[in-house]
Amino acid sequence: MSPILSDLDIRLFQFINDNANGNTPLGHAFIRAADWGDWFFALSLVLLLFRNRKMALYGMAAAALTVSVSRQIGKLYWRDRPFAELEEVNQLLIHIESNGFPSDHAAAAAAISVMLLRFSRPIGAIFIGAAAIVGFSRIWVGVHYPGDVLVGFAIGITCACVLFAVLERLRLYELVVGKLRAFAERDSKSHSPSRGGKST
Repeated sequence: MSPILSDLDIRLFQFINDNANGNTPLGHAFIRAADWGDWFFALSLVLLLFRNRKMALYGMAAAALTVSVSRQIGKLYWRDRPFAELEEVNQLLIHIESNGFPSDHAAAAAAISVMLLRFSRPIGAIFIGAAAIVGFSRIWVGVHYPGDVLVGFAIGITCACVLFAVLERLRLYELVVGKLRAFAERDSKSHSPSRGGKST
């Protein structure tokens, strides 16, 4: 990262984090969002399995791909987390000193949100709002720079869009579901009693 962008990133982080206060209702909400945001998305996808299986599975696939890509990028570029290198950081969430670039939380949240948006605008809009809250809260509690989160968002959006296009072009979901249904029907017929038996 260039010195100018790095300085801008630090200044923006300090502007957000300097106002962080964990003793207010809003502060508690941001801490919970930063800590448990990934569980909200995971649980939501599980619940969506009962409403729209294709949507939920696409969301899970997008999250898995995005986190994998994000971690590979993280191996190429190391950046300390704010609380590990800056003074007077309001660290409101306990975290190990690890690579903060890019933000896996932001990447996965963005990927899931964009994927769900392709199926349902109302549902996608809700998740995009949740992703924005998670991303902001990770900065607010002192564990990520804004740049970490923004790059994470970019990775998630890109992975979700590419994956959706590929899956729809290959019609992989329909192919797998069709084969499973055909197998289930054959298995059901093979175990059903014969009606043409010989009478005595």
